[in-house]
Amino acid sequence: MNFGFSWKKRKAGEMGEVFNLTQEGSSISKGDFILVDLTGRVKNGEVFETTSKGVAEKEGIYDEGQTYEPKLVIVGEGWILPKLDEVLEKMRVGETRTVEIENAFGEWKRENVKSLPLKEFLKSNIEPKPGMRVRIGNRLATVKRVGGGRVRVDLNHPYAGKTVVYEVTIKEKITDKQEKIKALIKRRMPDIPLEKTKITTSNEERIIIELPKEVLFADGVQFVKYGIANDLKRYLNFEEIIFVEKYGEELLGRS
Repeated sequence: MNFGFSWKKRKAGEMGEVFNLTQEGSSISKGDFILVDLTGRVKNGEVFETTSKGVAEKEGIYDEGQTYEPKLVIVGEGWILPKLDEVLEKMRVGETRTVEIENAFGEWKRENVKSLPLKEFLKSNIEPKPGMRVRIGNRLATVKRVGGGRVRVDLNHPYAGKTVVYEVTIKEKITDKQEKIKALIKRRMPDIPLEKTKITTSNEERIIIELPKEVLFADGVQFVKYGIANDLKRYLNFEEIIFVEKYGEELLGRS
C-alpha cells in the first residue's frame, strides 16, 4: 500500500497577464475560453475555494503560496463542477450568478471509512494526526483518529454529502488565438513571465515556444511541457509543438 502526501503550491504574485478580450455583455457558448472569478462555500458554512485574495483574507484561508486571479475555463470541458459548467453557458461576460449544488463532491459513503495499521504510515515516515490529508494508493484521505496502533481514515471527499454554494462571475472571454495560447501556457505555468516567452506560429498546425530562463529548472518542467503540448493539440488543433530552451552565457557562464 502506497502512503504519502501530494500537493502543489503556487507562488504568491500579482494578477495574471492582460489578455486580448471581449466586451462586457458578450454571450458564452460551449468551447469558449473565459476567465472567471469564483468563490465556493459550504452552505451556511466556511469558504473552501476562492480566486479572490480579498475574500481569502477575510475568511481566514489566505495562503501566501497561492496565486489569486481569475481562473481559465474552457466551457464544457469539465474543468469545473458539471453544474457550474452548465450555468456558464447561460451567462454573459460581466454577469454574476449564485449557484447551489447538492452533493457537489459526491455522496458520503460509510464504506469509504477505513481502519489501517499505524505501522504502514510509519514505514513511509508519516506520523498521522487528525485532520491530516494523506495519499493512500491513488486516493486522498483525511485522518480522523489515531489510537491503539490503528489509524481511521476517511476516503470520502472532505465535502462529500454537503450542499455547496458558488458565486461565479465571468470576467472576460478570450477570442484571439495568440491570447488563447498564452492562457493555456499560463494555466500550466502560472508564474511564467509571458512577456519573456517567445511564441511563433508558422502555420495553423505548427507552434514554437521559446521558454524563458526563469522556468527552465522548475520542478517537473518536463511534465508541464507535456501538459501544455497536449492542451495545444486538443484545444487549438496544433499537430507539431516545439519547445526551445537556450543555454547561453547568462546560464552557463563564460568558458
